Amino acid sequence: MREETRKRLDRTLLIEKLKKVGIGLAIIAGIGLAFGYENLDMKVENVEVAGTITGIDPLVSKQNSADGETVHVKLDSGQLVNVLALKSRQLHTGDHIQVTEHRHATGRVTHSLK
Repeated sequence: MREETRKRLDRTLLIEKLKKVGIGLAIIAGIGLAFGYENLDMKVENVEVAGTITGIDPLVSKQNSADGETVHVKLDSGQLVNVLALKSRQLHTGDHIQVTEHRHATGRVTHSLK
């Protein structure tokens, strides 16, 4: 085999190996980014905020909808949110309540009744 042909063959084989290594590293990086995003969503900062109940609707759910209700709350900051509550809490329109605001590291904000 000529020297030039051997060098071209070696170079082509090296390029193929590097392509496979690059694809493997890209897959590993993608999996790492997915886990990193999931970990960000698990980091939650809880803040207590006050609000007033503006309305109460029945809970629309496939399971145990008879035990719960959807409570519409206007927070003191002016934001309108919906939280779920048990009917046993006996909440009424106009009641002043405390709501927990869950601020996730991804930017998502959820609310729950305290």
